Amino acid sequence: MTVLSQRKFEIYDSKSEEILSIQEFAKKAAKYDIIFFGEFHDDSIIHKIQSDFFAEFIKLNPRTALSMEMFERDVQNILNDYLNGKITEEEFLKNSRPWPDYKKFYRPLVELAKEHNLPAIAANIPRKYAAMYANDGMSAIENLPSDERKFVTSSMTIKDDEYMQKFIETMTGNFGEKNKKLTPNQENLILLYYGAQLIKDETMAESIVNFYRANSDYKIVHINGDFHSNNYLGTVQKVFERNKKLKIAVITPIYVESGKEPLFDKSYRDKSDFLIVLEDKPRTPIPPAMMGGHLGENYAIIHSIDINLKPNNNFIEGTDTITFKNPIVKSGSLSLIKDLKVHSLSSPEANIDYKVEQLENDSLYNQIIFIKKDREFRTVIVKYSGKLNYPPDATLLNVRHSNTPGIISGKEGEGIYLPSASFYPKTNKDLAEFNVRVSIPEDFSIITSGKEISSSITDGIKKYHFQSELPHDDIILVGGRYLRKDTIYDGKMFSSFTFGKSDNIEKYLKASIDYYNYYTGLLGEYPYSKFSIVENFFATGFGMPSYTLLSNKLMAMPMILLSPGSLAHEFVHNWWGNSVYVDYESGNWCEALTTFCTNYYYNVITKNEAGALDWRKKALISLATLPEKSRYPVSKFKYQSVYDDATIGYQKGGFIFFEIFKLIGEKRFFDALKSFANKFKGKRAYWSNLTSSFDEQNKKDSLNLPIRKIMDQWLNEFDEPGLKLDNVSFNGDSISLDISQDKDFYLSVPVELITDRDSFKTYVILKSKQNSFQIYKPANLKSIRIDPYYEVLRKIYPWEIPTSLNQTLADNPLIVLPSKNTDGYSVLVDFAKLMIESDYKVEYKSVDDLNENDWLNRSLIVIGNQNSNNFFSRFNGKYPKGININDNEFEIDGKIYSATQNMMLLNMTHPVTQGKYCSIIYNSNIDSINPLKRFFRYLSYSMIVIDKDVAGKSVAQKEIFPVTNITNVLRYDVR
Repeated sequence: MTVLSQRKFEIYDSKSEEILSIQEFAKKAAKYDIIFFGEFHDDSIIHKIQSDFFAEFIKLNPRTALSMEMFERDVQNILNDYLNGKITEEEFLKNSRPWPDYKKFYRPLVELAKEHNLPAIAANIPRKYAAMYANDGMSAIENLPSDERKFVTSSMTIKDDEYMQKFIETMTGNFGEKNKKLTPNQENLILLYYGAQLIKDETMAESIVNFYRANSDYKIVHINGDFHSNNYLGTVQKVFERNKKLKIAVITPIYVESGKEPLFDKSYRDKSDFLIVLEDKPRTPIPPAMMGGHLGENYAIIHSIDINLKPNNNFIEGTDTITFKNPIVKSGSLSLIKDLKVHSLSSPEANIDYKVEQLENDSLYNQIIFIKKDREFRTVIVKYSGKLNYPPDATLLNVRHSNTPGIISGKEGEGIYLPSASFYPKTNKDLAEFNVRVSIPEDFSIITSGKEISSSITDGIKKYHFQSELPHDDIILVGGRYLRKDTIYDGKMFSSFTFGKSDNIEKYLKASIDYYNYYTGLLGEYPYSKFSIVENFFATGFGMPSYTLLSNKLMAMPMILLSPGSLAHEFVHNWWGNSVYVDYESGNWCEALTTFCTNYYYNVITKNEAGALDWRKKALISLATLPEKSRYPVSKFKYQSVYDDATIGYQKGGFIFFEIFKLIGEKRFFDALKSFANKFKGKRAYWSNLTSSFDEQNKKDSLNLPIRKIMDQWLNEFDEPGLKLDNVSFNGDSISLDISQDKDFYLSVPVELITDRDSFKTYVILKSKQNSFQIYKPANLKSIRIDPYYEVLRKIYPWEIPTSLNQTLADNPLIVLPSKNTDGYSVLVDFAKLMIESDYKVEYKSVDDLNENDWLNRSLIVIGNQNSNNFFSRFNGKYPKGININDNEFEIDGKIYSATQNMMLLNMTHPVTQGKYCSIIYNSNIDSINPLKRFFRYLSYSMIVIDKDVAGKSVAQKEIFPVTNITNVLRYDVR
C-alpha cells in the first residue's frame, strides 16, 4: 500500500486484480496503442501518479505522444512552438489558455514531453464552440466559417445509448432529481448539454485518431476527466468507432471513504484495464441554501401575443409567436389552460409535429408537446381560442386572498383576470420579453405589465399595444370598466384604475410618490416607467411588475392600505420579485426582503420607533406561537398558502435581514441591495446571490464577519436560539457578563444598562454557546437587561408572550357555542364549520350539550354573550386586569364600549386549568359571519375590539400577559 499526503491508494490491474507498482503499471500499459488516463481534475494524488506513470511509460516507449483534454485544437501551433523551443513558457501560457491549475497539475506532463522531444496533441474543442453548441445547437456549428469550423469534429452522431443515459443520470443526480421524470423542456436542455459533452468527445477522438493515422508507430497517452473514458464510453467509444483495430486501455480512478482500505472493486473488472483506488479527500460541504441550483430547462425568451376578448361571451381567441432560448433538438412543451382549444402549432423554421395532452398532476391545464421532424428550430406559433369563466374561489380563515385560473366577464361586479397559461401558453421557467396586443370592447380598460405603447378605438373596439420594459417570468392581464386617473412625477406615470369615484385615490397616488422617493434612495433606480393601483372585483393584494391589484374592500380602507405592510409592500415588490425574480423551487427570498424593507423599515424611515418595535415583537410572538407542524426552515419557503407560511417566509425571513442590517450597518446594507437590484434586474436570483451581495460589502470594508455562516444558520435551522444571562459580577467600573445560548449562532445582542437617571445600550457578539464579556459600568447602575426591545431573532419566554388567538388555535380548542335557540345560532355553526374547512383542528358544541369533562382540560373558544351563552358566568372575577364584561357593554381600562355595535376578541388563560387557553368572542347579537372572519387578521393580538359594520382600523386593543412565576433570565437587578 502507498501513502501520499496521509491518504492511502493502490493501483490494480483490473483483469487480474494484481496490485501494481508504478513501474509495473507502465510496463503493462505498454502493450496498448492508446492509453486513456481518467482523472479527478482537482486531486493532487491522481496527478502525482499520472506524472510518475508518464515518466516511466516514456522510458519504455520513447515514441509516445501526450494528448490532453486541457488544451484545445486552436492552440496546437502554440503548443508545438513551445515544445520545439520557439517561444518561452511565459508566451506559451499567455496564448494557450491553460487551465487554472496548469502549473500545479499539468506542467510536469508538458515539461516531460518537452524534455524528451515528444509531440503533444491539443485534442479538445475550443470551449467557446462547446458553449455555442449548448446554447445554439449543431446548426450554429455548421454555420461557422471554415477557418473556425476546422477546430470542431467534422461529424457527430447523437444516439440514445449507455453514455447518454449515464450523462443524464449524472446531471439529474447532481440536482437531487435522479428518478424524476423529465419534462420535454428539461430533456431538451439536457440533450444540448449532452451534445456539448459529446462534441468534446468527438473532437478529442478525431484528434487522437488523426494523429495515429499519420503516426502509427507512436503510442498515445491521453489525459482526460474520468467521465470521458469510464467504462470504455465517451471519447474511448468514439475512437473505437473511428478505428476498431486499435488496442485501447482505460485507467479509471475511484474513491473509497476516508479511513477505509483501498481494496479492489470487482465491479470495475470489465469497466477498466487499470483501477486506481484511493481514499477520498476532505471536502468543505456547500450549505444547501447557498447552492441555489436546480435542474434547468429550455424556456421562452419572447412572447408576441395578439388576443381578442369578448367579455359578454367569456371568450378569448389568440395567437402567440414564441421564441425559445435554446433550439429544439428533440422536443419542447408549453402549458395552456384546458378550456382553450389549440387550433394549430407551427414553426417558420422547420416542419414539426405536435400533440395536446393533459398535464400530469394538474387536470386544469394541458401540455402542448411539439416535436422536431427535420431541423432544429426556436420559434413556434400557437393559435387558440375558448371560453374562460372560473369564479374566484372563496377565501378561508387562514387564506386571505382569493384567486381564479382565469375569468373573462362582462357582468356587473365582475371583470377580467387572466394569469399566464390562461391567455397565452407558457413554459415553467419563462423569462421573456412580452409584446402584447389586445382587442376589447371600448367600455373596457386593460392593464398589464409593460409600457402602453398605444391605444386606439375603431368601430367600438379598443386596441391596446403593450411592450415589456424588462424580461418577465410571467404576466397577468387585468380588465374592467374602469375610471382612470393619471399623474406624472419625475418622468414616471402614477395611475389609478377604479370601478367608481373614490375619495381616497389622491391619498393613494400621493403615498405612491412618497414610496417612490423613499425607496429609490434606498434601493436604487425604480425599474419601470409607471406604477398603477388597480381595483379588483375579488379579494387580492397582489403586486405585479409596474402595478398592484387590490380588492375593492381594501381600496375602501385607507387606514389599512396606507399602513407599512400594504400598498408600500406591493410597491417595493417592483424591485423584489417583479424585476429581480424568484425561482420558487429554490426558495423564495423576495417576500422576506420586501417585508423587511416595508412592513419593518418603513417605520424606521418615518421615525415610528413604536411601530418598528411592534413589528419585531409581533414577529417573535408569531414564531413562538407557531404550531410545531407548521415549522420549517426559511430556505424551504416557496409561497404563502396559509397564514403560518407567512410567519416563516415573511416574518422570520424579514427578521433575518434585520440581523444582517445590525451587523453591517444601514449604508452597507442598502448599498448591497442596490448592487443586488442592479446586477439581477430582469434575471432570477437566489439566496446565495443575496448572501454574496452582503459579503461583498463585508469584505470591501474588512468587517471580517462570517456572512455565509450567518446566513446559513438562519436559513437552514428550524428553530431560533434561546438566550440567558448566566452570571454578572463587578470589579470597579467594569462589569463581567456571561451570556449563553442554546445554539452556536453568530449573534449581535443588545445589552441595556439602566441607572437611576438614564439608560445606555451596547451590543455584544455571541459566537458560541457560552460567551463572556467585559463592559463599562456606569454610576448608579440599577439594572442590566438583555434584548429588552426584541432586536434578536430568538426564542421568547412565556412572560414575554401575550395571550393570543394563535395560542388557542394551536392547542386544538373546543368551540363553546351559545344555546341552540339563540338568534343567529346557525351563523355561529357556519363559522365553526368554516374553521374546520380552513384546517384548524377544532370541535364545537352548544353550551346546551356541554358537560364538565368536555371543557375542563381543553383550550376553549367561547362565543356569544352572557344572555345567550351561560358559560360566560364561569369568567366572573377572572377577566384580565382592566377588563370587565357586562350584558351589553365591555369596559377596557375604564372606558366603556357598546357590545351591540362592537365585537371583542379577548384571549386569556383558561378559567380553571393551568397551561390551557381561552379565547372569548363577545357581542350582543352576532348575525353575520363577516366580522368574525376579520378576527383572523389579528391572530397575534391579546385583545381587539372592532366595529361590526365598519371594516378597517380596530376600535381598541390591549396586550395581556399571563401571570407566571418563571424567573426573568434576561434581567439582572443590582441590589
